[in-house]
Amino acid sequence: MFLASIAKIPRLLSPLLPFICLAGIVVLQSQEYKKSVRQLNTADYLSHEREQARLLDWQRRSPNLGFDNLMANWSYLNFVQYFGDSDARETIGYQLVPEYFATIAQIDPHFTKAHLNLSVANSMYAGDPEQTIALMERVLDSVNPQAESAPFLWTAKGLDELLFMGDKQAAIESYQMARKWTALATNNSDGDVAIADLESALATTSLIDLKEAQIRAWSSVLVHIKDHHRRREIIAKIDDLKTEILALKKLEEADVVR
Repeated sequence: MFLASIAKIPRLLSPLLPFICLAGIVVLQSQEYKKSVRQLNTADYLSHEREQARLLDWQRRSPNLGFDNLMANWSYLNFVQYFGDSDARETIGYQLVPEYFATIAQIDPHFTKAHLNLSVANSMYAGDPEQTIALMERVLDSVNPQAESAPFLWTAKGLDELLFMGDKQAAIESYQMARKWTALATNNSDGDVAIADLESALATTSLIDLKEAQIRAWSSVLVHIKDHHRRREIIAKIDDLKTEILALKKLEEADVVR
C-alpha cells in the first residue's frame, strides 16, 4: 500500500512541474540579484568613502582662518553621518574612522565630546586602539583640565591601555591623572573616590584576568572588521593571548605542586 502511494507521487506532481521549475528559476535569479546588488552597493560605498577621504585630507591641509570650531563641527557631523550609515558600515566597515579622529584632533584638540566618541569608535569599531592612544595623548597636551568632561579623556585612554594593550601601569597612571583633573573640574570627591577604587582594583588584578579581558575586548572588535589583513592580525593577537594564558596557568599549577 505504501509503495503504491509512492508510485502515485510522480503522477500527482507532473502538473506542478512547470511551476516547480519556475520557482527554482526565481530563487536562483533572486540570489544572483542580491549578489549583484551587494556588489553594486560595495562599489557605491567605496566611491563615497574615497570622496570623504579626499574631503578630510582637504580639511587637514586648509587654513581654518580662525574658524577651528566650525571646521571641526563640520567634520564631526560628517563623521556622525558616516558612522550611522549601518548598511555601508556592515558592507565595508569603519576604515575611515581613524581619518576622522586624526582630522578633528588636528583641527580642534579642545573638542572633548567629539574626541570621547571618536575614541570609542576608533578602538571598538575600527580596531585601532594604538592610534586612539596616540591621538588622545596629542589632545591631552592641549585641552584645558577644567573643561567639561576633560577627565574622561584620561579614563578613555586608560581603558584602551588596559583592555587592548594590557599595560596595567599605564592605565593606572591615566586614571590617576583623571582623578587629578576631576578634582580641578568638579571640586568634589565623588569622582575621586570612584577612580581611586578603580586604581585599587587594577593594582590587584591578576595577569591572567587581564589577558582574559584583552581577549574579550579584541573579540568584540573582530565582528566589526571587514579588512581581511586586519582581521588576521587581531585573530593572531587573540591566539597569542590564549597561549600566554595557558603558559601562566601551567606556571601556577607548578607552583602549587611545589
